[in-house]
Amino acid sequence: MALPTGAELFYTAMQKTRWLATIYCAISLTVSGCSAPSAGTGAVNAGGALNLAGATNVGGASGGGEMAHAGAANEMPSASPIAVVQVETVTTVQSSAGSFLSPTPEQLVPDYVERGTSGLNAEQAAEQERAKIDVALLFRSAGADDVDQALDVRLVSANTAPGSTIDHYFPHVERVADSVDWPLSISSAAAVDLDGSISPEWRGWQDFRGLAVRDRTRTSELGVPAATLDFQASGLSSPLLLTAQGESLLVTNRSSHSIARGLLIYSHPGGVAVTAIDALGPGERAVTVLGPKEHPAGVLLERARGQLTEFFAASVGSELASAMAAAKSIPFLETQGLRLIALLNDELEPVAVSYSAPMTTVQRVVISHSEILKPEEEARVLDVVKDPSLDVDQALATFGRFTQAKLEFAAQSADATVSANATTLLTELRNR
Repeated sequence: MALPTGAELFYTAMQKTRWLATIYCAISLTVSGCSAPSAGTGAVNAGGALNLAGATNVGGASGGGEMAHAGAANEMPSASPIAVVQVETVTTVQSSAGSFLSPTPEQLVPDYVERGTSGLNAEQAAEQERAKIDVALLFRSAGADDVDQALDVRLVSANTAPGSTIDHYFPHVERVADSVDWPLSISSAAAVDLDGSISPEWRGWQDFRGLAVRDRTRTSELGVPAATLDFQASGLSSPLLLTAQGESLLVTNRSSHSIARGLLIYSHPGGVAVTAIDALGPGERAVTVLGPKEHPAGVLLERARGQLTEFFAASVGSELASAMAAAKSIPFLETQGLRLIALLNDELEPVAVSYSAPMTTVQRVVISHSEILKPEEEARVLDVVKDPSLDVDQALATFGRFTQAKLEFAAQSADATVSANATTLLTELRNR
């Protein structure tokens, strides 16, 4: 897979500003400017990113701060000690020429998850680096008492802009001028074991067996294993770049931070191949090859799930690793494509989170997920889109999870017929 030098654009914004300093607030669509939490909540680091005071990197723990909004903590009843894990995933999609494409995938969204606003339109998205941010909050009681507690969670970013969007979320979120607020309830009552009709991307968090999360604003008694929020941001990209070197692949760390380990994953009709990538310092490169393919597809998938669990467990322990691997099985292993996965330190965290009650520990896990379209896949997309009879349903069935990204790629084609067809399909897909 040959990636031209134009792919160096993939990391420009992150080199200059870090991820959070250019993130779009997923909340304030009409009000500009974000305010920082009070002194007891967080501090602005050198890159302009708001972080919880004292929070540690992957696998670490610290005391959480109180929320900045006045009176919130006073409204909370006497609370049991609570620990929280923040799993934050940053997904980017790149063409082989280095252009950034829609990072928002087609997903099966459970009924209890709300849909948010529409994403950036084609004009706003053009030439922009974009990322999809997934946040999952998992809670656990540090004491022996039963837990039944109201808790407000707030997400804040370093700035806001009119083009920001929330894709979907649970529980219900409330937008305020400078943040997104989740009014939720947590309890020691067992979370519902979500059935097979709901995607493993939500069911997977059951393996953590933490507190049940409920929507405090609704009468529904449904309690699920995690609070989740997905939104699209502009100005973010991946610290890792993938290029070709003969028959091998070259992985380059373009960030100013060391990356302890990564995985190169190639999922294809015959199965899935996983290759471990050793530690890379700032600017370092490593040559790697795709993993073995000689076993049946089912065997390769089970082996890959084990490798993904072990990869996470090296940093977060076996219990959390099992839940993370289960939740990420579809996007990382079961969706055809070529991708790089890495665990990042907390200085590259994409959001700042605060809580209306003190947390005994706050553990943050930041995952980089980079999708790269292979040239042969791009050629297939262009050939399929040439057909004027192609409709959106056929495109979704043909192109899969990242259909929108592939149609955006086709819309950039120099072939006027392909570009026009792709633009028409994109408009219909975005309006659904």
